[in-house]
This record gives sequence, structure tokens and C-alpha cells, in this order.
Amino acid sequence: MKNKTRKYFQLSILALIIIALIRPFLDSSYHPDFEAYCPLGGISAIMSKFNLGSSSCQMGEVQMFLGIALIVGAIFFGKLFCSYICPIGTVMEWLGRLGDKLKIRFTIPEVIDRPLRILKYLLLFVTVYFTMTSSELFCKEFDPYFAAVTGFGNGDIVLTYAIITLAIVILGSLFTKMFWCKYLCPLGAIGNIFSNAIPAIVIITLYFIANALGANLGLVWLLGGIIGISMLSEVIFKRSLFFPLFKVSRESGSCPTCAKCDDDCPQGIEVSSFDTVNHVDCNLCSDCVYACPVKQTLSLNKKPTKFAKYIAPASTILLIAVGLIATKFYELTTLSERWGNFNKLKNVAVYHQEGLTSVKCFGSATSFKNQISRLKGVVGLDAYATSHTVDIYYNPNVLSELDVKKSIFKPVKQKIRNTIKDKVDSLSILQIGINNFFDKNDYTNIFYALRKDKAVYGFETMFGEPIEAKIYFDANKTNPQEIIKAIETDEIELRMRDGSTLKRDIDFEVEDNGKVIGKVSTNNYLKNMFVQYDKAFNKYKKLPKDKLKVLIFPMPEAGRSSYYRMLNYLTSHLSGNRGIVRFATRFTNTPTAYIYFNKERTTIDEVKNAIRSDTLSVHYSKGVIKKMKNPFKLKPEGEVKNAAEVNIEK
Repeated sequence: MKNKTRKYFQLSILALIIIALIRPFLDSSYHPDFEAYCPLGGISAIMSKFNLGSSSCQMGEVQMFLGIALIVGAIFFGKLFCSYICPIGTVMEWLGRLGDKLKIRFTIPEVIDRPLRILKYLLLFVTVYFTMTSSELFCKEFDPYFAAVTGFGNGDIVLTYAIITLAIVILGSLFTKMFWCKYLCPLGAIGNIFSNAIPAIVIITLYFIANALGANLGLVWLLGGIIGISMLSEVIFKRSLFFPLFKVSRESGSCPTCAKCDDDCPQGIEVSSFDTVNHVDCNLCSDCVYACPVKQTLSLNKKPTKFAKYIAPASTILLIAVGLIATKFYELTTLSERWGNFNKLKNVAVYHQEGLTSVKCFGSATSFKNQISRLKGVVGLDAYATSHTVDIYYNPNVLSELDVKKSIFKPVKQKIRNTIKDKVDSLSILQIGINNFFDKNDYTNIFYALRKDKAVYGFETMFGEPIEAKIYFDANKTNPQEIIKAIETDEIELRMRDGSTLKRDIDFEVEDNGKVIGKVSTNNYLKNMFVQYDKAFNKYKKLPKDKLKVLIFPMPEAGRSSYYRMLNYLTSHLSGNRGIVRFATRFTNTPTAYIYFNKERTTIDEVKNAIRSDTLSVHYSKGVIKKMKNPFKLKPEGEVKNAAEVNIEK
């Protein structure tokens, strides 16, 4: 390969990927983001943004602006991403050389080649359509690059799809030139659409004219029109028209007819048969320019060869730089929605909140929207995942700013250490105000900050300005000054599920020195910190109490926060027995479970067997039932009472 510049680009990209793969083994706090610079995801997210007002999860300004840079690059210079950046293209080229050495490569006949090109446009339509109508990134389900670098370990990957596409990339490369790029790659289809932009421009113009005349066509019509006409143009002509502005040109008078340019073209284009290379597969890699033994025979737009060789790589760097710089000056909303009577309100107030690190993608922004939309008077939300910021629109005649703040804040009770294990009889209570504490992720941060002091056993928070916290500690082993020091630490170390650790900067500030407001016995502390659970199902409210029995037994797991969210799985499983109608937990002298059941529809043995089951049958929407390992090791040995004898109402 004589084109050393392109080779260095390709090696650099692969080196960065390899470093990202190796680094977690050397630095457990590092977690690579292999979607961080995905232009296909960015373009799909832009369509989702236009169609739904929300971008896809994990797709922010970087991916979107790089997607725009790819489109602009395709219009002016051709498919620069494909030739200089794409790791799949690089691997395919190198595998292709192995195919050449093994002499197993062949050229697909024209009669098959043209229809096969339809496939990438169909895959592009499906990919963008499902993303723009759901704000979920569909390309992750089959992307061979994403599957390979994540070791098929990402939950968004559909294993069958990913294995098939990866096999096609590898085997296709060995047997024919750039099989995936020519026939299946949706990003290759986008490159072809905009490097031959005239058909797309025609459809875009007709779309806006039709809507101006009242057609009211949705974005899916624009998407289908652009993809459809571009597909026909490629299949019929396999040529670009006016665009891209830069093309490889050949001086036929000085051409030595050696066909070295044909041999070195990674796309298999017969460059020697063109005066101006407008073949749809050309991605301006410039390998043919380097291969030509006669100066000025092959060039870009007939520019001097020395200068022409660097147009493509320089443009690649420029476009990436402009795309990345643009992200520093403009932030797109991850989610922007209005509801209720927003358009009819004459006076709308906006509450701006920064530092909500839990708002980090479309999914978490939607979850946040679902939370605040329940508050009467809130009529809109703009969420910015990159800066973890929200703007909440509300009716000031219904709500105050303080009401909005309260709706965001969720008080919490959190144990840090086991008082029983440490044989602590009583705990002192430090009441303190904490600044820069608002987001739900701050609970995790304060947990690990306080965990540094081994005499702190738990905390609870209450809304205030600043947020008020009660911290429970052993006064024999620590004091308020040491606790404040732990809270105001600059860095914490989080433990991940895989056993690794992650370092995180924090910036809590204590408002004052706080005050010790008293002591509490360990038993009363545990009772106060216990979060009750109570779910009724299977028509519980319609059943007379004289038909119900209650199984009561100790359930230590009910007092552990790590198990609390799993109680819903256990409830779903228990509801599969139509005789079980309620599951609740309370703290007496210990965390205790209460299972209500209809004695006419089930037996105590059936209830106990359901509780002890090794697997849980969890019920989802549309009748879907999934099996999961039972995380609870329960021993449902206790007492059975009549429901009328049990009073655990809140």
C-alpha cells in the first residue's frame, strides 16, 4: 500500500480501539464508550429528534455533529469516513489481501451486483425508521463493530443479528472486494446518497413544496423518498452526477495503460476506464493516485499531484475538528416535550436545574419526565443529557418554584453498615445541611463519602435549602468534624458489580457545622430506616377478610436496600398463584413478611412452595412471562393467622 497517509489513519483508529479494549484491565475505573463517535447513530438520532423531539439514548451532540460532518464531507469530498476512519472498512481491506493471497476472491457479476445494492438501502430504511419512531438506537442490534468490541456483551445487541452480520463482514471480505460496504452497510448507503446528492435534493424540494401546499406529509415519507430514489439511481446508473465536488480525474494522453490504478483500488473500480471517476463506490481514498507511475496522470480535480494527495486526509481532519468544536458551542435537547394546556397559558414560568447526573440519555430523561408530569401545573420539559440539565415549564398560578423543586427531590433512607453485626446498642444523630446535593445520583455519592468513616451507620435526607440530612453514627468512635471531613472529600471510589472500582469527583459542601440532636436505640433506628413494601393483587380488595389467612415469617432481606427493588419480581411471581392476594413487609423486632392468601383457592403448602421456588416467573405486559433465578433464600416458617387478627395498615 503506497498511500502511507491513509494507512496511518487506519492504524491510528485501530490503535485507539485496542487501547480502549485493553485499558479496563489496567485501570478498573475506566469504562470505554464504543458509541462515543458513532456517526450512524448520530444521523439516526437527528431523525428521531425531528420526528419525536427526542434523541436516542447515548446519542448526544458529538455523534450528531459527526453525522452532519459525514454528510457534508460526502457532498463535497466523497465518502471520507469510509476510506479513512471506518474500522470495519479497514479490517475488510486487510482481510481482502488474505483472500487475494489465497486466490479465492472473485468479482460478482453485474447482473447480481446491481440488485444486491438494494439491500443496504432497505437496511438503512429499517434502521432509521425504527430509531426515529422509538428514539431507541436500532443499529446497535446488528452492528458488527459494536458487537465485536463489546464481546457481544451489550444488552442491546441481538445475538443472532450480530453473529450473522459479523460473519458476512469476514467471509464477504475474503471472497469479494468490500462486500459489506457495497451491499449491506447502512452508513455506506448514507455516503452514497449524499455523494450523489442531486436525487436527494429533488426529493427534499418536492417534500417541502407538497407540505407547503397542504399535503402534511410526515418525515417517514421524506426518508422513504430519499432512500428510494437514491437506491434506484445507484442500481440503474452506478454513477454520481454533479456531487461530490472533488473527484479523481485521469489524463488519458499520459496514461501508460498499466492498470496499476485498477489493481490498487480497494473498491475494485476500473479507474483506467474513466476520465473522471464518478463511480458510486469511489470514496476518494486516493490509492489510485499514489499507484500511478506517471505524475499528473491521476489527480483530484486536476490539481497538482503533490497537493491533491492531501486533499482527502486534510479534509477528513478538518471535518472531524469542526464537528467536535461545534459540540462545545451548541447543546441539543435530549428530550423536549409540552403537554396539558401549555399553548393556552399566557404566563409560563421556567425552573432551571443543573447537575442532574441521573439525566444522561433519552431513557433517563423520559423517566424524569414521567416523574414530574404527575405534578399538576407542570406543562413541559427540556432535558439536556450532555450537561445533565433540565428546564421545567410550569404554570405559576398553580405551582411555586419551591413546589417544582420539591417534586424533583426524593427523600431517602439508607443504611451503610450493619449495627447488629457490630453490636452497637445506640447511635447519635447529626443534623446537617448539605449544598450541591440534589440529584438522585448524589445519594450514591454521599453513601460512599460517608462510608469512609467506619463509625457512620446510615443517613436520611429531607427537602430543604440546603438539603437537610440526619446522619447516624457511633459517638464513641467518631465525631461531627470527622463526618464533615468525609462529606467534603473531593473524590470517592465506587464499587462496580463486576468487582472493579470507579473513581468519581464530588463537591458537597456542609452549610454549617451541624448539631447533634440526640440518640436513638439500635432497634428504633432500624425501625425508622425500614422501607415498607405493600402490594395487593388478584382482587384483594373485593375479598372479605374472613376468607383470608396471613402467613407471617421473618424476612431479613426486606431490610436490605439492595433487595428492595427485587420485591416486585417476587410479587409478580406470587401473583401467579390466584389464591395469593397481597404481599407486604413491616418491621416489628425484625423485618417481617406478610403473605395474604385466600384459603378457598390455595393451601399454605402451595404458598410456601411459591416462596421457596428456585426460579421466579415474572409477568410482563402482553402476557409475556420470563423466568429468573430467585434472589431470595427465604424460609417461610412462621405463624398463620386470620386476616382479621392482623393489622398492618399504614
